[in-house]
Formats: sequence, structure tokens, C-alpha cells
Amino acid sequence: MHPLFHLIDVKEETQRNLAHFLKLWEEEQEICIHTSGSTGAPKEIYFTKNQFIVSAKKTIDFFQLTSSSKALLCLSPETIGGKMMLIRALVGEYQVSITDARLDPLEHIEESIDFIALVPAQLASIVKSPSSLQKLKKIRHVLIGGAAISPELEGFLQKELIRAFQSYGMTETISHVALREIGKEQSYTALEGIEFSTDNDRLIIHYPALQKEAIITNDCVELIDKNSFIWLGRADFVVNSGGKKIHVEALEQRISSFYSGTFILSSIPDPTWGEALVMITAQPLTLSKVDFQQHLEGFEIPKFWQQSTLIHTKNGKIQRQQTFAQTKAHAWISL
Repeated sequence: MHPLFHLIDVKEETQRNLAHFLKLWEEEQEICIHTSGSTGAPKEIYFTKNQFIVSAKKTIDFFQLTSSSKALLCLSPETIGGKMMLIRALVGEYQVSITDARLDPLEHIEESIDFIALVPAQLASIVKSPSSLQKLKKIRHVLIGGAAISPELEGFLQKELIRAFQSYGMTETISHVALREIGKEQSYTALEGIEFSTDNDRLIIHYPALQKEAIITNDCVELIDKNSFIWLGRADFVVNSGGKKIHVEALEQRISSFYSGTFILSSIPDPTWGEALVMITAQPLTLSKVDFQQHLEGFEIPKFWQQSTLIHTKNGKIQRQQTFAQTKAHAWISL
């Protein structure tokens, strides 16, 4: 194992994945990574080692990581998030402790940590444990990726004075290209050397150090300036109901502030509305139409709901298309 890597109670499978990654990093000039598959079939993308290094240096510079820094890897080395934590350590020449990707990765960690990357499910688990929460408070740089956190969790971090950053990025950019300080900012700010523009409200990323061509995304944003934007959601998931455009991912965040269940929003054809907004829940829906009316405008309230199993990727993202496909076998319930 590499001298910068310190293993803490790591399973054999994780050790094999680490060894495989190190072999690729040492021997190959290109490395293949896979998209998550949350919005379609997973695909392979190849990047050069130099492109990975460019991305790693952006994060190292932003968080001012040095050779004396210590990081904790608690994501799978098979994921792009896990790979980037390892590559940043190799590029920045700082130590990284490695544990298995468990819900509460801080439970058995006693050493001092400067930098950690978490997915929302891990963060939610950590804050429920008083001992793990105290450890989290001592970590200087907390990076959240993979999906947006709930408004409730964001408010908790702000209350507890935990400085954490939500990342924006995609497989095509290797890692994040913009960050938002949780609890303090609604907009994402570009890392150094990266700029943004839009075409029909869709975000375009200009990242010349990574590649010459602009990266055209399928994300709808409100562009503030060339260095910042407010994320609205993917263009695939915009519902046009009665002439009103609804960005379902942004609306899901708002509903999560008063509903603790697991769910997604989608739409079905409707003769009156064109598209009717619908809600797919993992549990029976406990909210009434009146409950929704207290928080949302009329056009934002789902017209129908259905309970269904929510299908997830290995990274924990909900596979919307596969989940919605299941609903065809059952009847929708009017809200």
C-alpha cells in the first residue's frame, strides 16, 4: 500500500479496490470512470492522468490543503468521489486515512482530520450520533457531494456552526467545478479558472484547463454572473403543468422542509393540465392537500401520488426513470 495511505479496519474488498486503483494510477496514462446512471444508462468516459491532476489541484488550492493536512476517505474507491480523494492526496502529498464506506464513518475514528468528503446519507447519520457530531465539528473542511442535502439538515449545520460545502459537478468534469457554502449561500461559485454561461437557461461550463471545448450540461440554472449561479434542476425533469414550468428537484427540496418521507416528483399526461405533477413515495403519504397548501402555491401541489419502491444507484442516487416505470402497473391516488 502507498505510504500516504493509512487503513483503518478496512475490508478485503476495499483493499482490493485500492490496490487496483493504485496499479492503474501507476501504470496507465488514461483511466476510465463511469457515470452514475441516475438519469439514464451508465456510460464510460476516459480521462488522462493530467486531467485528474488538474481537477485535484483545484480542490487542493480552494481548501488550502498542504503536506501536513490529513484527510479521511470514507467513500468507495470504485466511485469517482473516492478516486478523487486518493488522487488529491497523491498530488498534494498529504496523508489520507481510509475506512469502508459506511453510514457513520466517524464512529471509530479517533485521529485528527482536516478534510472529509461525504454523501448526504452519511452526513445525516453522523449528526444523529452525539459522539460523531462532535468529531465532525472538529474537521476543518467538509465537502458534501452526490446529491443535495435536505433543508432540515442544512439548517442544522448552520445552527451547529459546521462549515460545510455542497459541491456541483458531474462525471464529465471529473469532480466539482463549483461550491456552495451550506447555510450561508444559495448560489454556487466557480473554482479558480472556471467560468459559466447559459443557453436557454442550461448551464455551459468553460473549463479550458481540463478541455478546450465548453461542456454543455442539462442543468437549468439562474445565472448570476460568469462565476456563479443558482441551481434549479435538470432540464429532463421540468414539468409544464397548465403553462407553469416546475423544476421538480428544486420543488423536492422545498417539500423536504415540511415532509420527512422519501419521495420524488414526476409527471403524467393529463387532458386538463397537459402534464400533471405527481409524487412517488417510499412510504404511505401522510400529508393532506391542506398540508401542501400551507407551504406551496396551487400549481406546485402534486395532483396525484403513488407508493412505490425507489430504485437507487450504487452511489445512493435515486434512478428516476426506473422508479417511474414501476408506477405504470398501479393506479394513481388523487391528493
